[in-house]
Amino acid sequence: MNAGGFDFATVASRLASDGDLRPIGLKKVLLGDGVLMSLADVMRSQLSVPDGEATIALLSDSRPKKYRDRDVGQVAGEVLRQRYSVRTVVMGDGSTEVHADEETIASVTERSRGALGLVAVGSGTVADIGKAVAAALGVPYAIVQTANSVNGFADDRSVLLVSGVKRTTATTWADALVIDTDVLVDAPARLNVSGFADLIATFTAPADWYLANVLGMDDFYSPSVVALARDRGAGLLRAAPRMAAGDPVALEYVAATLTLSGLSMGVAGTTAPCSGMEHTVAHLIEMAAMAAGSESDLHGIKVGVASVCAALLWQRVLVALADGGLRRLRVAAPDDARARVLAAFAGLDPSGATAAECWHDYERKLARWTAAQSRLAELAADWPRHEAVLRDLLVEPAELVAALRSAGAPLRFSELEPAVDAGTARWALASCHLMRERFSVADLAWSLGIWDEDHAAAVLAETEALIVGSAA
Repeated sequence: MNAGGFDFATVASRLASDGDLRPIGLKKVLLGDGVLMSLADVMRSQLSVPDGEATIALLSDSRPKKYRDRDVGQVAGEVLRQRYSVRTVVMGDGSTEVHADEETIASVTERSRGALGLVAVGSGTVADIGKAVAAALGVPYAIVQTANSVNGFADDRSVLLVSGVKRTTATTWADALVIDTDVLVDAPARLNVSGFADLIATFTAPADWYLANVLGMDDFYSPSVVALARDRGAGLLRAAPRMAAGDPVALEYVAATLTLSGLSMGVAGTTAPCSGMEHTVAHLIEMAAMAAGSESDLHGIKVGVASVCAALLWQRVLVALADGGLRRLRVAAPDDARARVLAAFAGLDPSGATAAECWHDYERKLARWTAAQSRLAELAADWPRHEAVLRDLLVEPAELVAALRSAGAPLRFSELEPAVDAGTARWALASCHLMRERFSVADLAWSLGIWDEDHAAAVLAETEALIVGSAA
């Protein structure tokens, strides 16, 4: 199958030859018109699930999903019943957002027990829950992707809620990924725009990963892994104007790029190729919404908005580094850092569990950053070479704004649904580096003395000026 300029077998073979990468657990990707009709054959031939009395657990949430004027889940069930018994497992009641928390995963696992295979029909959250359940039960697993909403369908990790904190957790690969173009065309436009906006991080997150590796804060960086999605960047930007109209060719291109983005995370063993500062900002906004008992916009939509801010912060950091910034970095004392982390997240959870979970990760990062200082003087002498790599990975923030605008994606936090107020946006930007162990441009900006709520407010103001100026 070759759709969206993507042949899975060729990519898988090339990645398998790279001994530095983890093996791909995903065995089959079907992308194109009508591939949903092959779902039962996929479960049989690719997953070795026997015919006859075998039961397949069909996982979904209760929100409607269209396929040729019918419900995707209903059609998937009919296709599977050609060979198997089907047990439908529905998450949530349709009135609230489904979360990948311990209670939901435990419930779905129990209701799926005894099935010889799982099929998830739905969003990234439904797919992530399915990965956790498949890992717990040790059964074959296929995903029917119902929109271009995120890049997490094709990796072996799930974004789970741990003590109120969003954590990317190793679960399992899906064995097969089924992406029917007709399903994508019928999906709500905002869901497809969300996946496009999520891919805007392709122009910021790899720079974070390279930076972390250069500074000794990550042991691994792979240009070939980054290239899986980043090499499609120009085509992605060209597809932007056709996204809002639901153009099938553009939707297939974005679907293929999301799949490659997910594969890059799986083979690297980390989300770093596609997830940097911009994703932590999105996670914090989601955590704040959950703490307040309110809804939050789609993850990818938030990532797109935050990516523009990350690109602008990268510009500031590169200026500071070109002026000898590596020779004047500050490192927080552990007690001071702990106080900052606890204060930043105290409002999310009166019990303190959320703040404690964040400190648990940040403390390890701080220890490694302290140890890394000894190599910075030598690194400073070679900085121009690294700056050239970083500038090649990044693009101008104005290009990101233009792409998001032409795709019909929000450009401001205030345009999210529901809107995110200026105070929450400043807090999420200024605090994003405090929530997890991985090093990003925000960590370096803080060490350079150019990142706090006032600097975050300045970046937001610069973003606004860019948006207004580019529309003139």
